[in-house]
Amino acid sequence: MVTSSNDPDILKWLSIANRYTRIALDRRLQPYRLNASMYYYILRIHEQPRLTQDRLIALTYLNPSNVTRAVNQLVNLGYVRKRQSKADKRVYELSLTKRGEALYPEIVKLRQEVADQLLVDVPVEDHDALVAQVRQLALRAVANETPGASAPEKQ
Repeated sequence: MVTSSNDPDILKWLSIANRYTRIALDRRLQPYRLNASMYYYILRIHEQPRLTQDRLIALTYLNPSNVTRAVNQLVNLGYVRKRQSKADKRVYELSLTKRGEALYPEIVKLRQEVADQLLVDVPVEDHDALVAQVRQLALRAVANETPGASAPEKQ
C-alpha cells in the first residue's frame, strides 16, 4: 500500500501524545504512589474480580515479567491481593483489597480528567470514532509484532 509522505508523522504524534499523557497521569497518580504503568491493573482487577494473573497478561499485551513486577508492587502498596487458586496451584487470582477498592473511583476520575484534557478540542460527537480508530491502530501494531498472533481480544 502506498502512503503519502505525511503519513509517517502519525508515529511521531502518537508517541508525543502517549508521552505527555503518561506524564499527566504520573503527576495525578503520584499521591497514591502509582504511575501510568500501574493504574490500569487496578481498573481491570476491579472489573473482573478474581482475575488470574495470566488473563491480566493477555489483556495488557505486555511482557509477563512486566505485569508480574507491577502486580507485586501493587501487592506491596496494599492495593491488590494475590492468592493461589484452589483449583489450580499454578494459577494466581488477583483481587483488590479494601484500600484498592476505595482507590478505584479516584483512578476513574483522574483518568477521565486526563482524557477530557486530551480531547478538549475534539467535538464530542467525534470521540467514539477517534477512539475506535486509535484502537484499531494499536491492535494492528500488536498483531504485526506478535508472531503467530491473530487479532487481539476486545477490551
